[in-house]
Amino acid sequence: MGPRLSRRSILVAGVGMVGLAATAACGADSPSTSASPGASPGTPRRGGKLRVGVIGSSGNIYDPHFTSSDTDQGRGQQIADSLALLAPDLPYRAELALAESFEMNADATVATIRLRSGVEFHHGKSLTADDLIFSLQRILDPDNPGRAASALASIDPNAIKKLDNLTVELTLKTPDSLLPTRWGSSQTSILPTDFDPAKPVGTGPWVMQSFQAGARSTYKAFPNYWREGQPYLDELEIIDFADNTPRMAALLAGQVDAIDGVDSTLIPQLPPTGFTTVITKSGFYQPITMRVDSAPFNDPNVRLAMKLLVDREQMVQQAYSGLGEIANDMPCPGDPGYPDLPQREQDIEQAKSLLKNAGYEGLTITLNTSAQNGGMVNSAQVYAEQAKAAGVTVNINIQDAATWSANHKEDQFKQNYWAAGLVGGSWSQRWSEGGRSNESLWQDPEGDQIYNQLLSTTDPAQQAEYSGQLLTKLYESGPDIIHSFKSNVDLTTDKLKGVIPMESNGWNLGSWRYRLMWLEG
Repeated sequence: MGPRLSRRSILVAGVGMVGLAATAACGADSPSTSASPGASPGTPRRGGKLRVGVIGSSGNIYDPHFTSSDTDQGRGQQIADSLALLAPDLPYRAELALAESFEMNADATVATIRLRSGVEFHHGKSLTADDLIFSLQRILDPDNPGRAASALASIDPNAIKKLDNLTVELTLKTPDSLLPTRWGSSQTSILPTDFDPAKPVGTGPWVMQSFQAGARSTYKAFPNYWREGQPYLDELEIIDFADNTPRMAALLAGQVDAIDGVDSTLIPQLPPTGFTTVITKSGFYQPITMRVDSAPFNDPNVRLAMKLLVDREQMVQQAYSGLGEIANDMPCPGDPGYPDLPQREQDIEQAKSLLKNAGYEGLTITLNTSAQNGGMVNSAQVYAEQAKAAGVTVNINIQDAATWSANHKEDQFKQNYWAAGLVGGSWSQRWSEGGRSNESLWQDPEGDQIYNQLLSTTDPAQQAEYSGQLLTKLYESGPDIIHSFKSNVDLTTDKLKGVIPMESNGWNLGSWRYRLMWLEG
């Protein structure tokens, strides 16, 4: 296992930015550069068809603003672009995409965005300020908010001003110094004013030809893509599988060229030649989340007891085959404010005492999980085995992808997965009251106040201070058992090149940037 991630080993650029420039944005993640360790060397080869095997279900959708699973995210990013995107390597930073410039005033209450000129949608329409305004108002629609509504909540949809055909001014309801970093997922895509979810188009590198939920989607390269020369491939096919067993069989049989986010236990099944293992080290994590609105997890001592059940070193070794690093019940190890707090270790006797004093000696609880992301089921099973030492019975309920997603905020004890990032970038979604992804239903008014102070300053040192306070709150009484930072594992044929590991957030297959990939031979 590699050195543990800490604020001493990872530095993140100050996010108190007042503006972003488009310098090098078109080529910043080109595979011909060494943007990230493991990036494929060589000259891209044009032509051919890439086939990717994913975990899919009949519940998958094709509306970028409403994607939830990583399969939906991966599909959405093929047809649409956002204002900016995350750089693949650390320090954590945004690079402009559809935005040519993104300027904020000194007190982070007004943003001025200028779009690139000459960008075209798949159906021939040119990108204009009207499309940006339409997309923001669609995401922020109070009657049907998009998945990014919490992240973009500072934007007042009724105070968006069109300055000219390519420039928009946003007046914010509250300061948000992190607004320039909140773009990049398909949930923040800029869609045309005449967007039709039944026939989705965008400015992305691929034009969708067909989509059948739970089966497959097909694409052709967009010849007028604004990133000159990309994509390199002619065609793309994303094929859905129910679980890892048929996916692995398809890879070995040559029916797909890559499978993403697999269990590390599958690596030994690869023949010695002909295939490549792509390992992405980051702060990606799979928390076990406790709903705190009712017993037993409304008691912070019970939550602490559940965290003390974990042998973290053993978890990394057994659940992730050693491909990960121990965590300390806090996310976002690359955040510049990540605090250096005492490492929480397994303490069975203290856990038993806490549970007994709270009236939950011999607790039995069901942990809901799914094979949605590599290692999830494995880590749930390891946790259940470790809990036995304290007399705690954890029954594992493995759900299909559709059921697991549908029960987003219903389960009392649930496993999920989250990309690495900045705590200020995810607080409003995951830990604020009413947050779209606050499945723990955790409420912390003091934490929300600190979060607002973080957004009100553009001073990186002050931002780091506030981030550290938020992370300390999660450490002390938060709803998540964050035992590990797992390395994501993708398996590909050795003919596939151009996969750049996303070490900034840990997403699979270089955050599904298939426009950068090519096939040799």
